[in-house]
Amino acid sequence: MLNLGKFLNKKVIFIFIVVLILVGGGFFWWQKSRETPIEKWEAAKVSPEEDYVVKETPEGKIVENKKMGLTYKIPQDWTLEKGSPTAFFSPDIKFREGSSSIFFEKGCKINVYASYIKTNLDTLKKFIEADFSNFSTLIKVDESSVLKLSGYPALKYKYHIENFKMEYVSINFPSENKHYKISLSNPIDGEEHCEAEFNKFLETVSVD
Repeated sequence: MLNLGKFLNKKVIFIFIVVLILVGGGFFWWQKSRETPIEKWEAAKVSPEEDYVVKETPEGKIVENKKMGLTYKIPQDWTLEKGSPTAFFSPDIKFREGSSSIFFEKGCKINVYASYIKTNLDTLKKFIEADFSNFSTLIKVDESSVLKLSGYPALKYKYHIENFKMEYVSINFPSENKHYKISLSNPIDGEEHCEAEFNKFLETVSVD
């Protein structure tokens, strides 16, 4: 004859184990789905230079970062900054006398940035625009829009800093638990040439 007490004990233990699995799985899913708090963005892990691999191909230099699912092509004849595959200059670059690679008289510079931040486009937009607002006496935003980059909605901002005589374009977009930023900088009078080169570069960017 079946021992009812033992049967019930086994059933209770089984239910308890199932509940533990469900709760544990739910907690894991909740942790995975949580966005990175904005106050922790500055401390978020940035994909280091060693994650980027430059491959010489018949089509030119292809940069790949498998950890970030990111690939792009360095424009022809452009120069890597200190060998870094995440910052490069156009062939006509001319630096201002006594200045760093941040300010130049002629030419264009592209930077690529990738970090482990989980967010969405709306949160990213609020953060960027709050940043611009905080520096509104220095930075003047000329244009903002949303575009598609490698199939992802991305935020595009054009702005300038009159005191530095420099113009900038920044593209920001999130993908899963990552944040990507691609930026262009050039002297104020080099906008058309540099932005044309930048737009061609963006066509080579791919994010898995």
